[in-house]
Amino acid sequence: MQTNRSPVEYLNSIEQQIQFLEEYYLKFADETDTQIIQKFIKVYKYIDEAYKSSFITEEALFQTYGFFYQTIKKFTRKLENKIYYDKTDYEATLEKFERLQIKLIPLYKELILDAQKLQRMDLDTLLDSNMAHHIYTKKELGQFSLQLFDFLNLDTIKVPKNVLNDLITEIIMNYNVVPYHNFTHAFQLSQLLFSCYMKSDLKKFCNQLEIFSAILAGLGHDLNHKGVNNMYKIKKSKKFNVLTSEIAVLENMHCATFFNIIQLNRQHDFFQYMTNDEERNLAKRLIITSILATDMSKHNKLLAKFQKRVESTKQFEQGEKNELIDMQRFSNERLEDRIFILNIMVHACDISNPTMKFNNYMNWSYLLTQEFNDQVQHFNNPLQTIKEAKVGVDVTGFLVYKDKPAYYGGQIFFSKTFVFPLWFQIGEMYPELKYLSEEINKNLEILQQKLKQQ
Repeated sequence: MQTNRSPVEYLNSIEQQIQFLEEYYLKFADETDTQIIQKFIKVYKYIDEAYKSSFITEEALFQTYGFFYQTIKKFTRKLENKIYYDKTDYEATLEKFERLQIKLIPLYKELILDAQKLQRMDLDTLLDSNMAHHIYTKKELGQFSLQLFDFLNLDTIKVPKNVLNDLITEIIMNYNVVPYHNFTHAFQLSQLLFSCYMKSDLKKFCNQLEIFSAILAGLGHDLNHKGVNNMYKIKKSKKFNVLTSEIAVLENMHCATFFNIIQLNRQHDFFQYMTNDEERNLAKRLIITSILATDMSKHNKLLAKFQKRVESTKQFEQGEKNELIDMQRFSNERLEDRIFILNIMVHACDISNPTMKFNNYMNWSYLLTQEFNDQVQHFNNPLQTIKEAKVGVDVTGFLVYKDKPAYYGGQIFFSKTFVFPLWFQIGEMYPELKYLSEEINKNLEILQQKLKQQ
């Protein structure tokens, strides 16, 4: 393994992670977790002494470090989620930021979280594309996730409810405490997909196994997201490694994490309850392709293909029939078409914030802006090793929060360029969903007004 980080830097990073556990989380840990933390301390001391006494080589140190450090990080992630299980992701992030002395951008303090919390979630609320997600705890969102599958009435899916419940809980435990790309966002994607499915002819297009797989993909599509984007991952990889993969770096990691969860515990393996290999392979394919479809670098290509096929579908329905139109139109008799449509829907739901009412839309965009800003700022904290300035890669200037005019301008550009064209085409394909692109236009008008007032 070639790297330009020294062995001392590797050892220090392990020590800092353990110190973080001791300082902030040891007092919250139960007996089992406390014992694990104590074992981490012993193993670290052994590695440190072994290297200093030349008992292990640098190469062996790097290999040991990689495995051990990832084990500590995974444990920390799960422990954080256990501690914050009965809190909202918003509350958890605020507490974590306060401990780490991370500066909040002004927008973060403008979140409007005054919606009334429902004691029991009903179907109408889960069908609401403007649901107030941030007022609910991780535990509650996990329960609501299970309800999505209940309301779908998937009588052909034989996965026991307890297995699905355990899987969803484990998925929650494998998200990080970050402002935006947390389980609340994952649930929002799946909830909107559920809403679109129930309100439109999408439910006539796809079968039960396919929507089941797509909603599961939504719940797991950002697993272990650390609040940094693909651009950062690529730049960091180029700095520290000779070889680097630059294709869907995060999305491939999310897929790997999802399937590792299943492989590590048979209790989470819902594939075993499917009838045959054909069903299992289809479910796996849909989960993988749906998660990979959330890679924004594929957006333009997906949109162009989708637009052309929507146009052909409308021509076919209007009576224009020839071989080319028949080939390009969507048909629910073709498996590839059903997979493509669900991939498109997962991707669209992933960038759906501008389809909400303005205040709710702003809540989500404030959180995302905070997360972008965190990526590029240096907070003089040794644990902030993932930040661009800290690791020495070029800072991505456009992610830094500057002021309200720049913020409004950025929202207008993203909504006009990426979000509206996609949701407009979805409305063309499924007229029952046109209200979502209409909401984007309303929000664009408000943003333009606010920009003029600055």
